[in-house]
Amino acid sequence: MYVQRSLSAILLLVAGVLLSIGVGSWWLQRTVFTPGASVDIAEAILDDAGIRLEIITVVSARTAGTLEADPTELAAFLDTAVLGTTPGAAVMAEPLQRAHLRIIGSNDDLVVIVPTELVQIVRDERALDSAPATIPVPVIGALKTTRTASGWVMLISSGLGVLALLAALATRPYRGELQRGLGEFMIATAVAVLTIGWALPKFVIPAVDSNTWTGAVPHLADRNLGVVIGGSLVLVVGGLRLVLSGVNSTRRGPRVQPAPTMRYRPDTGWG
Repeated sequence: MYVQRSLSAILLLVAGVLLSIGVGSWWLQRTVFTPGASVDIAEAILDDAGIRLEIITVVSARTAGTLEADPTELAAFLDTAVLGTTPGAAVMAEPLQRAHLRIIGSNDDLVVIVPTELVQIVRDERALDSAPATIPVPVIGALKTTRTASGWVMLISSGLGVLALLAALATRPYRGELQRGLGEFMIATAVAVLTIGWALPKFVIPAVDSNTWTGAVPHLADRNLGVVIGGSLVLVVGGLRLVLSGVNSTRRGPRVQPAPTMRYRPDTGWG
């Protein structure tokens, strides 16, 4: 049985879709476009072999002479004993934060690893005499554009969603319509987080730009993949239950009772 949507239900659906787009854009901003000097972000970036190779090449070239070490052996040490470990990621957290800011276009400064940082990376005090190492990190246009666009999409869609929600509430929707609208919002949010917040940085951005440092983006997106998958499942299951409950409530809605009638009784004239 088809249940026709009222104006309230349509406005609630529009509000849910707009707000879900805002949530998906916020998740994208949080996971990919919010640099921080944290170990988990550094580990995610260093998961990319191409990025590790660029850092190792520059650092070993700057410090091998000072350390009187073979560049190949030093590079192997940096790859296995430093950059591939959690303590090494902690040491690289601040330089990688600067690199992260640069690739998304938030900062145009060059990424320079100073001698004091080189000492911590190569684990040798003699590196203090080395020249600073400049990592060739570019400003990536695709990431800068996506960061700016997703920020505006988040603000505009959220604002329009709130307006649509207020308009829906002003029409005094039935309880079933509210349940259905909430359920649709939950399902749309799961879809938006999966597509905008995860699939976009995981598959679309790397397909558009093939720069070595773009390889950090899929790893940043995967950082909270368990939360994305688990949260989406919860939202979809809960949303479906609310939608079905709302539809059933709308179908059962209050029935219009017929007005009471009075029967005409002829006067028999009997006392």
